[in-house]
Amino acid sequence: GAAIANGQSDTGAADINTCTHCQKHFYFNGGNPTGQAPGAGQFNPGVSQCIACQVHKADSQHRQGGDANLAAQCSNLCPAGTAVEDGSPTFTQSLTQCVNCKPNFYFNGGNPTGQAPGAGQFDPTQLIANPDLANNPEVPNVSSPNGQCVACQVNKSDSQLRPGAQANLATQCNNECPTGTAIQDGAIFIYTQSISQCTFCKVDFYFNGGNPSAQNPGNGQFTPGQLIANPDAATSAQIPMVPGPNSKCVACESKKTNSQSRSGLEANLAAQCGTECPAGTLVTDGVTPTYTVSLSQCVNCKAGFYQNSNFEAGKSQCNKCAVSKTGSASVPGNSATSATQCQNDCPAGTVVDDGTSTNFVALASECTKCQANFYASKTSGFAAGTDTCTECSKKLTSGATAKVYAEATQKAQCASSTFAKFLSMSLIFISFYLL
Repeated sequence: GAAIANGQSDTGAADINTCTHCQKHFYFNGGNPTGQAPGAGQFNPGVSQCIACQVHKADSQHRQGGDANLAAQCSNLCPAGTAVEDGSPTFTQSLTQCVNCKPNFYFNGGNPTGQAPGAGQFDPTQLIANPDLANNPEVPNVSSPNGQCVACQVNKSDSQLRPGAQANLATQCNNECPTGTAIQDGAIFIYTQSISQCTFCKVDFYFNGGNPSAQNPGNGQFTPGQLIANPDAATSAQIPMVPGPNSKCVACESKKTNSQSRSGLEANLAAQCGTECPAGTLVTDGVTPTYTVSLSQCVNCKAGFYQNSNFEAGKSQCNKCAVSKTGSASVPGNSATSATQCQNDCPAGTVVDDGTSTNFVALASECTKCQANFYASKTSGFAAGTDTCTECSKKLTSGATAKVYAEATQKAQCASSTFAKFLSMSLIFISFYLL
């Protein structure tokens, strides 16, 4: 491995002491063999030997023996994706030091990223003939795939340096399917080879053209395995690529009883989700009871339905009137009160429990009292919401109140007539006279 100063020959020198240089792709290792730690020896022209590099370096030169170390003469890069024990990607002695896969790299049995694992055993010293020798004639041999670790498609935040024989896809990489997706059986949410296996939307998830749930569908085509640059500046250095929106399925707002895991190409809103508006509500056309984008489209109460509390589109239900008001129409939920939508007049002479309102909210049976200056004409068996109260012929001038039927007698609710007062006084006078 030694050569004369011009570096052109290792034989025929007139004086062996002129063999002062190491040839290209040879290095002086302090007197120790290839692959061992450098020895303590000094290069001695005519005596010292230079030893062959394990892997050639394209720009290796003839170099004076004292300067011709491993790093200067040879490629001391570990095979792709591998590192020595301290995590460095360069070795100081031999390829045998490159025993680990780097964080976010894994050994795939000699196969490329995204393929099924090959049958190879991890061996960083294994070399093969350079398949690109025509373009790189100085490097006849390169690392075998069995000595390389391949990059994860999606990095894992806690990935570590790990021995190649233990560094598989699951230990080194994030192998979870993108949000809302699964592999073809629909029940498994981690992939075993490639993120492109995640071709189905899970139950109760749908593909919305790349847009979030409850928005108008985007124009994207479902693309299993789509990766984009991580937009999160806080994590992008560690996890540079993340699943893109066209590889994700979004959650249904409302679940469908017979929803199934379905190919992302077929998993639209109607196929995967419940699209019925809440009971008694419609979309803005006042006719359709199903939404096409979001529950928030369900803004109207049906004709003959009402909502007396604060109406929230997509969440509130509208209640059916006991009797619809003639001409009732579908109107926005905040406007659909029982007074506008329902025929809710109490029977003549009756009011609800507040004693003043002649309109019930939901049921006519809320009409439980006779109005002030009205009395129950029945003495028993009065049916709230059906029977009426009779107006007094002579009204009280003060103290008139609404009363429940049992208490709303004519005597309690109405003023006495003049004749009745005369008769009453006469009876009192006669009683005293007889005594």
